[in-house]
Amino acid sequence: MTPFSVLVSVYAKEKPNWLAESLDSILVKQSVLPSEVVLVVDGPITDELEAVILKYKSQYSETFVVHHLSSNYGLGYALNEGLKICKYDLIARMDADDIAQPNRFKVQLAFMQDNPIVDILGSSAEDINENGESIAVRSVPSEHDDIYKLMWTCPLIHPSVIFKKNVVLNAGSYTKNLKRRQDYELWFRCAQQGAHFANICEPLIRYRITDNTYARNSLKVAWQQAMIGYKGCRALSLGLKAHIGVFYPVFKALLPLKARKVLEGLIKNFDPRGKH
Repeated sequence: MTPFSVLVSVYAKEKPNWLAESLDSILVKQSVLPSEVVLVVDGPITDELEAVILKYKSQYSETFVVHHLSSNYGLGYALNEGLKICKYDLIARMDADDIAQPNRFKVQLAFMQDNPIVDILGSSAEDINENGESIAVRSVPSEHDDIYKLMWTCPLIHPSVIFKKNVVLNAGSYTKNLKRRQDYELWFRCAQQGAHFANICEPLIRYRITDNTYARNSLKVAWQQAMIGYKGCRALSLGLKAHIGVFYPVFKALLPLKARKVLEGLIKNFDPRGKH
C-alpha cells in the first residue's frame, strides 16, 4: 500500500477518553495502519490529555509524531503547521473526538490507487452522540461534478478526508487565522485551482455530534461561514440558489440551541447533499 500520514490536532478542551478512542481507531484497529500519525498539540493541555498522548507515544514511537505549539492558535494554524511536518504525499485528516472505521484507510487508499485523477477524497459518516451511540448516517455526493456544484454546502466531511499534499499546498494550505470553517474555505480554493474531488458513500468514520457542536456555531461563526460561502460561490460561478443558501447558517444561529437541533433534524429531508 502507498505510504501515508494522518494529521490530527488536539487542544485543552478535548476529552481524554475521546482522544484515546480516536488514536486507538487509527493506530491500533485499522486493517491498514498509517505510515505516520502527526498530532499537533494546540497550546497547553490538561495532564489527563498529556497522559493519553504519552501512552501512545511510548507504544508507537516510530510512527507517532507529536508537535507542541506554545499557545492555542486555533485549528487552521495547527493544521497548517502539521501539514509541514507530514512526510508523505497522501495525508488523511482525523479529529480528536471522532472514530475511524477499521477499514477506512484500506478503502480510501484502494480508491485513490484506482482513481489517480482524484486529489481529495472524503466519505459519508455515521453521526454518534457523546456516548458513542449511533444517531444517523450523514450522506454526501460521490461524484466530482456534484461535489463542485454543491461546494456551498460543504459536501466534504473534514475528518473523513484523505488528500494529496501538493494539491492542498498549491492551493495555499489552511488559512492560519481561521479557527472554524477552515476546511470549507480550503475546498473552495482547491476547486478554483482545478482539484478533482470524490466521496465514498460508505460511512468510514463515526462523527461525534454533541450539544457543544451546536453551541460553537455562534452568530459570529455563522456569518464568517456565510461570507466564505458567498465569496466561494462567486469565484466558482455557482448559481443563485447557492448564493442565497450560504446564509442558512446565519438564520440557524439566531435560534435557541434546542430549536437549532430540531431544525437540523427537519432540514435533513431537504439537504441537497443527500440528493445527487
